[in-house]
Amino acid sequence: MATAQNAVVFPSKISTEQQSLMLVKRLLAVAVSCITYLRGIFPESAYGTRYMDDLSVKILREDKNCPGSTQLVKWYWRYD
Repeated sequence: MATAQNAVVFPSKISTEQQSLMLVKRLLAVAVSCITYLRGIFPESAYGTRYMDDLSVKILREDKNCPGSTQLVKWYWRYD
């Protein structure tokens, strides 16, 4: 069951091209973050924690101590 927080992160209805683009970017961010976290590519400090229902998700974020994570985040949010 979707909560209000999930509705903001992943809206249930997409009606414009801009909304579709934002959804794809968010899904890409979650996928890349999960892969890099599970593989231990970046240090723990390069991730933030988001909660969706009972699930804790690690999301890659810009970290001045980890230029690789900063660059990756900039690449997938580049075309806002």
